[in-house]
Amino acid sequence: MTSQSAEREIRRRHCHTPSFKAKIIAAGLKGDVSVAQVALLHGLNTNLVPTWIRKTKRQSQLPAVPDFVPLPALPAEASLPTPSSTAGEICTELPSSRGTMHRKVAGE
Repeated sequence: MTSQSAEREIRRRHCHTPSFKAKIIAAGLKGDVSVAQVALLHGLNTNLVPTWIRKTKRQSQLPAVPDFVPLPALPAEASLPTPSSTAGEICTELPSSRGTMHRKVAGE
């Protein structure tokens, strides 16, 4: 009688070459098929390819999408309009491409 451990197939981790990984990562980023499909087509676990992509991005080997896109600021000399409201009055000004819209609301 054989032992239970001998009956099970011994699974070992595969060691993939950097060129193979680069090929898979490029295929995953191409966008023609899903990352999971790329993994299955190459006999890989579906969790492995996204992990390789994340690690590669962290190592700055791929261009990262910026999390923050800076917007141009108003020049320092641009003066803000002086408030023309009187006590108890609220004035709202909204700049737009067609001019500034004004709205005054009487306070309490």
